[in-house]
Amino acid sequence: MRGLLTIIFFIFLISNLNGQTVQVLNAKTGQAIEGVLLFTEKYSTQTDQSGKAQIDNFPAKSNILFQHSSFLKYHSTKEKIERQSLIVLLIEDPVRLDEIVVSVNRWKQSKAEIPHTIKTIQVEDILHFNPQTTADLLGAKGGVFIQKSQMGGGSPIIRGFSANRVLIVVDGIRMNNAIYRSGNLQNVISLDANSLESTEIIFGPGSVIYGSDALGGVMSFNTLKPKLSTSINIEQSGKVFSRISSANFEKTINATYNFGSKKWAALFSSTFSDFDDLRMGSNGPGEYLRPEYISKQNYTGADRIIQNNNSQIQKYSGYHQFNVLGKFRYRPNENLNLLINANHSETGNIPRYDRLIQYRGELLKYADWYYGPQKWTLLSGQFQYKKECVLFDKMNLLVGYQNSIESRFNRKLNNDNLNVREENLGIFTINLDFGKNFNKKTELFYGFEADFNKVHSIGLSENLLSGETDQIASRYPDGSFYKSVAGYYSFKYIFNKKFIFQVGSRFTLTHLKGEFDPRFYNFPFEGFNMQNSAFNGNVGIVWHPTKDWQINIHSSTGFRSPNIDDVAKVFDSEPGNVVVPNLNLEPEYARNLELNIIRSYAHKARIEVTGFYTWLKNAMVRRDYTLNGQDSILYDGTLSKVEALVNAESATIYGANFTFEYLFSSTVRTRNDLTITKGKDSEGFPLRHVPPTFGSSHLIYENQKLFVDFYADYSGKLDFVQLAPDEQNKPHIYIPDENGNPYSPSWWTLNLKLNYKLNQKITLGGGIENILDKRYRAYSSGIVSPGANFILSVNVKF
Repeated sequence: MRGLLTIIFFIFLISNLNGQTVQVLNAKTGQAIEGVLLFTEKYSTQTDQSGKAQIDNFPAKSNILFQHSSFLKYHSTKEKIERQSLIVLLIEDPVRLDEIVVSVNRWKQSKAEIPHTIKTIQVEDILHFNPQTTADLLGAKGGVFIQKSQMGGGSPIIRGFSANRVLIVVDGIRMNNAIYRSGNLQNVISLDANSLESTEIIFGPGSVIYGSDALGGVMSFNTLKPKLSTSINIEQSGKVFSRISSANFEKTINATYNFGSKKWAALFSSTFSDFDDLRMGSNGPGEYLRPEYISKQNYTGADRIIQNNNSQIQKYSGYHQFNVLGKFRYRPNENLNLLINANHSETGNIPRYDRLIQYRGELLKYADWYYGPQKWTLLSGQFQYKKECVLFDKMNLLVGYQNSIESRFNRKLNNDNLNVREENLGIFTINLDFGKNFNKKTELFYGFEADFNKVHSIGLSENLLSGETDQIASRYPDGSFYKSVAGYYSFKYIFNKKFIFQVGSRFTLTHLKGEFDPRFYNFPFEGFNMQNSAFNGNVGIVWHPTKDWQINIHSSTGFRSPNIDDVAKVFDSEPGNVVVPNLNLEPEYARNLELNIIRSYAHKARIEVTGFYTWLKNAMVRRDYTLNGQDSILYDGTLSKVEALVNAESATIYGANFTFEYLFSSTVRTRNDLTITKGKDSEGFPLRHVPPTFGSSHLIYENQKLFVDFYADYSGKLDFVQLAPDEQNKPHIYIPDENGNPYSPSWWTLNLKLNYKLNQKITLGGGIENILDKRYRAYSSGIVSPGANFILSVNVKF
């Protein structure tokens, strides 16, 4: 009997000991944290690679301190930890300096060693922001201004550059193509915010690594990666996410599933979103209201104008979107990694709201103006190899193919003909990148890139009464192509713990060719065959006077080679104006100098100030032009003034960004961000994509279960004389000043976002955007921003 009691006692003791292992996880990512120190007055221990530590010797009621240099301190007791199933969640320190980024040299590096100004968005931030689109996600991060011509859009503006002057990169592959225009773009919404793992925004020229278009900055999006099993067993995981919003009656649902073994894994993620017409706020300028619209019933020879029974509803602005992502990963050993990726996005028709509210005289100008389904597909394969050799320690081969389809449908009031122009692009890309560590102080990155764009473009006019179709001029020369090849290097040298030096350069060759259709245009040329080259570079110094200071001095150059949209497009820029080709266009170059100062007070505060000055040489700007000696031509039945992109002598853009974060306690903090940008061309005209001063201020409460963010967004005013000439010709999206001239008024909103973790699997989200129901329109936007918007979401992990 005594022996049996002894056995029972030892079984109880062993089970109790096994129950005294605590695991420490990252509250944002759920990943284990190695190296967390656990302290009491008498005992201490440290977590292992699995984030686990034994606490069986710790007294039940003693206060345990969890401490790690990259996370906020956390206090608890052994009893409380046991009630939490022996799981402790630590919150990342928002004021630390050593965050890891990938985008600068295509390899992982600490921000403490990089002179570039970079902001990151992690997957947990997406859950907190609860954005409807990826454009909204970018706008939630300081320093990026979002313009929207329509609700199904979002054109990021970075340091006074936008559209084809900022670069979008998806899983290492450039998304910008041969027809990215200088006007506002909505392509960023093709990316599904619910399928992103991280986003890195590089401010300033990034042309050394990424080539043409990276003048204002680079937005590098990294989609979810398949997770391998951490044991010999198959591991499965996933989530289902759903959200509804009131301002446009958004309905979104996302499902993600991961299946992984020790050597291979597969991931699938899909999202469907549907948006009704957007409701604007109740309090604001009456000029923004939508008093009438054109009926969408079948056209029978005359359009019918309908009085809007609720002029706050923006008829028509709704659309829907579907995204799907599939990935396969194979890692036979620690040195080899193979990743295959398939990403597809498709929207329904997207109404071009800024055109639908244009008037000609007393009547609406357009009966129809919408983008057809925007389809984008990315197929890519990635091969990574790590082994020390003479030429490299690590190598990455990335091959991709993209197919992009976009179209435009427009018809003027009481016109029988619906004009259709469609573009279909095939884009091949190859990147080969290497990294070499010579020693602990010296590292070299170098690589090669090539891409090829083939453009197919058609134009049709359909008679809605007879059903007959006729060919019309396409937007671009059909069959034209654009290609580029480039090589680059980037060198980093660590003098000591305080000084880090980085230098790099790139050489790029571009070639574009096409022929115009003589049936539609009487140009003094048959086509174009242009070759350009560019050499650019950067140099930067990182100085750490102490561990809490970082001072970056960075000088860089960028370039943008003319693409097919710049050289060969014919389109109506605004009512009564038509843009024609200019075969004398040359690349534009940016020279940038910036100073970035960061002061961090450990676990307490962080101040970051960045100032920059950019010289833009040979800037491509739209100006009055002549064609065959004429300053006006007939385009789509309208006599229109001729314009063209030309190289201006120069332009300058300068500004500053201020960020201040302060931790009142381990759970309460504030974050404030302000961006000021100014710019003009050599003739003294304001630049179109320079936004007003804008920023945000946040008061955040966060513990292991609850996240609450009460914040204000704000934007300054631009008077008529501060608007670019292009913007002065758009009175329908602005309000008149005392002289009757259009201007962009200032605005501010109050907002609330929150998340609550019911348990390790279920998180509820919600919030109210624009609490005061203000009626406002972001600078240069066509769509009026949402009124009071109530949000409810649920995220379920399995």
